[in-house]
Amino acid sequence: MEQTGTVLDGNLETLGLQATLKMLALGGKTGILSVVSGQERLHIALQNGHILSLEEPDIPPPDIIETFRLLGRITRDDAALARQMAGTNPVNAMIFLAQRRLLSPEEVQKRIEFGVIQALSRAVRWERGRFEFHRDISPFQGRTGFYKPLNVDHVLLEAIRVSDEREHHAQGPALSRFTMPRWLPQFRGDVTSYGLRPEEAQTLLLCSGQLPLYALSYALMVPEQMLSPVLQRLIQLNLVELVDPQLEMELQRSLMNLLTQSQHQLQHAGRSSVEQRLLLLATTMITCTNGLFEHHGRFARSLRGRGEVSELEIQRFIESTFGPLIAPLQRAFPRMDEIILFSGGQIVAPDIAKLNVVVRGQELIECYQDAVLLLSNIMHLVFERMLADEAGGSRVGRQYEEVWKAFTREIDNEIAQLLGRPVGAR
Repeated sequence: MEQTGTVLDGNLETLGLQATLKMLALGGKTGILSVVSGQERLHIALQNGHILSLEEPDIPPPDIIETFRLLGRITRDDAALARQMAGTNPVNAMIFLAQRRLLSPEEVQKRIEFGVIQALSRAVRWERGRFEFHRDISPFQGRTGFYKPLNVDHVLLEAIRVSDEREHHAQGPALSRFTMPRWLPQFRGDVTSYGLRPEEAQTLLLCSGQLPLYALSYALMVPEQMLSPVLQRLIQLNLVELVDPQLEMELQRSLMNLLTQSQHQLQHAGRSSVEQRLLLLATTMITCTNGLFEHHGRFARSLRGRGEVSELEIQRFIESTFGPLIAPLQRAFPRMDEIILFSGGQIVAPDIAKLNVVVRGQELIECYQDAVLLLSNIMHLVFERMLADEAGGSRVGRQYEEVWKAFTREIDNEIAQLLGRPVGAR
């Protein structure tokens, strides 16, 4: 019998997940392949070169028992017994339900295959990260005999197909895996009274506010990207609303930290001269805007769920997203042409603090005025574009708008005071 221990490791830049799995399959290996890319992790159990199981340790497993209950496939008593005997693991729960003849062995097989393919469809696109292979599958050994291990070539081909379809649907409504749909008061529990298609009716039954998108996907065996338009349809009918607790918490923490730091920077104005106060405003807005870029590089919809993304790729994304929006503003302030630049995905102004060496008096004040007006417009534009992408018109998005207004009111009042006139509508 082989001893446990690491027998293979490397990075995904050198050997991608697809090639690694194929190599282990050809070698008929038995063990656990662990893959890490940014905040994403997978544990893939292999038995004689076939996939026995796949788990995402940082993501709560889909509550398959609750989904079956909401869909009317099992009773409350069945659900309570299954939860007591099988716990929260969906594979163990399905095996238990199959033993009680509440689920067919064929469906257990299909659902396990579906879950593996969906997870791999994201992971095969990871370009950065590390992997390790260990000769140990003891955590999964009790499941053998209830379903057949999966052929690596088959699931990889299906995973790539699903990944391609996800990219094809990328222009449609983009939702996080953790988006949680919940019924609005208008929904009274009768799905037959709204003229819904079967997939819409089944999705609506699951919108209890307790199940994230990936759990709905697993329950209905429909890829997440295909459920997004279904949920949008239910939103249009005023039957559900969407929340994303994890994303909302992370967004709030990131944004509040940024605004707190910027407010702290403003407090150093004191009894400074007009020139110094204008310069402080400019540097504060540069710092804040660059903080918004950094924030958006973590939370932009098109970058979510892609594992570890390189700094260069994030920089290119920021430049392509905001460059065309910032350029017209820069042209409106020609005096700032060589002073305030958008370069490398950041606002840079290395010479702004040295302006007092080149110009003095009223000309210096006018240069600083142009700087703060340009930077104020850029900062507001970046926030509005960022918020529309990350939170849209959601309830939390409206909350962030109020927090932002409170923060920028202080800046706008300071600008108006120093310029002797209102900042003006944007």
